[in-house]
Amino acid sequence: DLLGGIIARCAFSAAFSLWEFSTFWDNFLMKLTSLGEHAMANYLRENILLVDDHQNMRRIWMSILKGFNITSVIEAECAAQALEILKDKSIDIAIIDLILPDLTGAELIGLVRRSEDSSDPLLPMIACTADTRKSVVYSLINAGVDEVLTKPVAPLAAWQRLQAVTTKRRDFIRTPDYFGPDRRRAKDPRYKGPDRRESHFI
Repeated sequence: DLLGGIIARCAFSAAFSLWEFSTFWDNFLMKLTSLGEHAMANYLRENILLVDDHQNMRRIWMSILKGFNITSVIEAECAAQALEILKDKSIDIAIIDLILPDLTGAELIGLVRRSEDSSDPLLPMIACTADTRKSVVYSLINAGVDEVLTKPVAPLAAWQRLQAVTTKRRDFIRTPDYFGPDRRRAKDPRYKGPDRRESHFI
């Protein structure tokens, strides 16, 4: 159940004090309740592709997703395996770790977005990383990721990213060197640059 999933997550993190957990739990329930039953029903139908070469991290993710009643999860240990799964199965959301044995998460995301034989260039993708340097985050954004999630993974943050790619997804744009979600989250009406032209949105 939901409580079981959250407790399982907390077992992997010594950073949660009793007070922090209590505060987190109250806030999380408030956020989750505000989404409504319809939003929850949408998540229950999602097929998730989880790409991470570390078994322990995949177990953490499985506990978190199970806590959200999401049980249709396909696991991949490397980019090559993930690409084969994407060719053979219908995937709704991919959760991709930054460090993989064969490619980086950014490289995998770039292949999904721009490869000529990509099975789903519009696939919603969430990148997971413990490296929060600007250069790393920018590499993921420029590859075409929808959302970036930092480690250690918190259930509320995971839920917010799932919500973002399911119900609040940004417009996609195409430029000579980029294809993916609009990298400018806050639209500035004063900006008149070429990438703001309506023809670039799809």
